[in-house]
Amino acid sequence: MRSDVSAQPAPPLLAVFVHPDDEFAAFPWLRRALAEGRAVDAVWLTDGGWGGQDMARRRAESVAVLSALGMDPARMHFCGEQWGIADGGLHLRLDEAVPRALERFGSVRGGEVLMPAWEGGHHDHDAGHLVGIAVAQARGARMWQFSLYHGEGLRGPWFKVLSPLPANGASEVLPTTLGERLRYAAACLAYRSQWKSFVGLLPFYLWRMLGADAFRRQPVDPRRTAQRPHAGPMLYERRGGPSWAEFAAATAAHRQA
Repeated sequence: MRSDVSAQPAPPLLAVFVHPDDEFAAFPWLRRALAEGRAVDAVWLTDGGWGGQDMARRRAESVAVLSALGMDPARMHFCGEQWGIADGGLHLRLDEAVPRALERFGSVRGGEVLMPAWEGGHHDHDAGHLVGIAVAQARGARMWQFSLYHGEGLRGPWFKVLSPLPANGASEVLPTTLGERLRYAAACLAYRSQWKSFVGLLPFYLWRMLGADAFRRQPVDPRRTAQRPHAGPMLYERRGGPSWAEFAAATAAHRQA
């Protein structure tokens, strides 16, 4: 008698975010994984309270947007808020954040971990990249990074959105229809507490939505974190954040040569 071989479970996906609303750069990757029947978890690593913002409101906005995408709220983990990691200060709390993330998410085996790119746009994003690598290595998971924004080659307040750095390697495109991309752009309007940020972001995001290659991801090479994301000042330096030297010193133990 021929025996049936049980189907292997679909590989899980852990999406690492830093601030509530960072998921705007990863919508289709989450949606595709959900459509494939995969277990999808998301973690946010800061409290989202920059400048006295309402953390509960920001959390609720992310829950509403991702629930509409089909994600289970029980798999949305706002750990930065639970751990008291302030928005803007993740790079200073990695000695705490990494072991806590490993304890919470490191025991799952295999699958994929999707994380913010090493790109110098926001120091929290780059610190989140380091947390993502640590968790992915513990899980034996494949590592992917997605671009949010950065200022390579630009001056002043200017930046690029969803524009992977060539130094991070070849990118893989997730084809989407124009209708899908417009729905993702419309979803950004649900982050009403962040309207000031999206006034600057959304025009560039909409421009990217005109192309079928709008959403791209790149593999992660942990050795890249021993290098500056790109030449010249980081966008966060130009916006009053820490200097690269300060960020590098605070994260030295978690960057890999």
